[in-house]
Amino acid sequence: MTTIPAHQEGPDPAAPEQRPPSEGGWRGRIFESFADRNFRWFYASMLGQMASLNMQNLVRGYLTFELTGSYAALGTVFLVNAIPGLGLALYGGVLADRVANRKNIVLVGQLLNAGNALAVGVLVLTDVLAFEHLLVAGFLQGGVNAIMMPARQAMMPEVVGMRRLMNAVALNAAGRDSVRLLAPALGGFLIAWFGAAWIYFLMAGFYTFASAALWPVRADALAREDAKARRRNTAGGLSAIKEGLRYMAGDAVMRPMLISTIIFALLAMPYVFLMPGWVASVLNEGPAKLGILFSLIGVGSLAGAVLIAGMEPRRRGILYLAAVAVQGVALTGFAISDVFWITAPIVIIAGIGEAGRMSLGNVLVQSYVDDDYRGRVMSVFMMQRSLASLGTFFVGVLASVAGVQVVIGALAVALFVLASVAMFMTPTLRELD
Repeated sequence: MTTIPAHQEGPDPAAPEQRPPSEGGWRGRIFESFADRNFRWFYASMLGQMASLNMQNLVRGYLTFELTGSYAALGTVFLVNAIPGLGLALYGGVLADRVANRKNIVLVGQLLNAGNALAVGVLVLTDVLAFEHLLVAGFLQGGVNAIMMPARQAMMPEVVGMRRLMNAVALNAAGRDSVRLLAPALGGFLIAWFGAAWIYFLMAGFYTFASAALWPVRADALAREDAKARRRNTAGGLSAIKEGLRYMAGDAVMRPMLISTIIFALLAMPYVFLMPGWVASVLNEGPAKLGILFSLIGVGSLAGAVLIAGMEPRRRGILYLAAVAVQGVALTGFAISDVFWITAPIVIIAGIGEAGRMSLGNVLVQSYVDDDYRGRVMSVFMMQRSLASLGTFFVGVLASVAGVQVVIGALAVALFVLASVAMFMTPTLRELD
C-alpha cells in the first residue's frame, strides 16, 4: 500500500475523526489536530516523555562533567547511549511494522525507562553513583529507545490521519519545545537547590504519566485492518531489515531525505550534548545558567514549530533546507561567543532552525513513505539521534585536543555549506511539497 503524497488531494480513509482542513486561515490551522481525542491523549503522553528526556540530557551531562571534568567523558556517555540505538533501531522498525498494536511497544518502553531513572536516582541519593553507573544506565536506555521510538513515530498517521500530519507533527514539536522551556530550567534549579537525585525521581514519575496517558489512545478501525495486512506482508528478522534497506536505497525520495537528515543531525546536534561542559568551561557559569540555555533553545524551537503548524503543505523541501542553513549560521555565532548574554539570543535562533530541520524532515519522510515500510523507515530517521551521540564521542575527543569552540565552529560552517549546496544541487529535496 503506497501512501498518497501530501501534495495530492483526496481523503485519507485511515484518518480517525476525519474533518476537512480548517478554513480559519493560518491561526485556524495551528490547533486543528487537537479536535481529535486520540491526538490529545497521544500529545499528553509525548509531553511526559519529553519532560523526562530533556531533564535527563541536562542531569546526565552535568553529573558526568562533575565526576570527571572531561569532554571526552561526556562524549563517552553519549557513545554508549548510541551503541544499542544503532544496533537495535532497525529491529525496532521491523517490530513496529509487524506488531498490530504499536502502542504496546511504547507502553513497555516508557515503563522500563521509568525503572532506569528510579535506579539512578537511588544511586545518587545514597552517594554511591560512579561514572560507570551513568554508562550502564545510558546503554540500557539507548536500547529501550531504539525499540520504542520507531513505533511511537509510526503511530502518528494512525492517530491523526495524513491530512493533518504536518499540523500534528508541528504541534508535537511545539509541545516538545514548550517542555524544553520549563524542564531544563527547572532541572538546573532543582540540581542547585536539592541535588540531582530528585531530578531522576521526577523523571521516573513523568515516564509513568506518559504510559498512563497513552493507554486511552485507540487506532481507527480501518487503521487496525491496515495493521493486520501490514503484519502479513512484513517478513521477520533479517529478511525484513534487508527488504526495508532495499526500499530506502531505491526510493527516489527516501534516499536523499534519510541521508540528509542523518548528515545534518551529525553536524547540528553535538553542541547540545556538550552544553554542560561548554557552560562550565567556555561561559564560566553554573547549572542554573545551563538550564536557562537549554530552555532558550526551546523558545526558538517552539516559535519555529508554531509557524510550521500554521503553514500550508507547500514548498516544504525548500523550507527544510533553509531551516538547516539558518541553524548553521546561528551555531557559527554560538561557537564564537564566550559571553552568556550574547550566547542566549543566538541559541534561540539555533532553536528556530532546529524546529524546521526536525519537524519538516519528519513530515516529509512520513508523507512520502510507503506505509508497509513506515516503521523501518522511521527507525532509520530516528537513528539520527544515536548517530549524533556517536559523533559526539569523537567531537568530545577532538574538543579536548583542539578546543571545543574550534570544533563546534567547524561543524557549524559545514552545516551551512552543505545545506546551501543541497538547495542548489539536489532538486529532489528542493522540489518536495
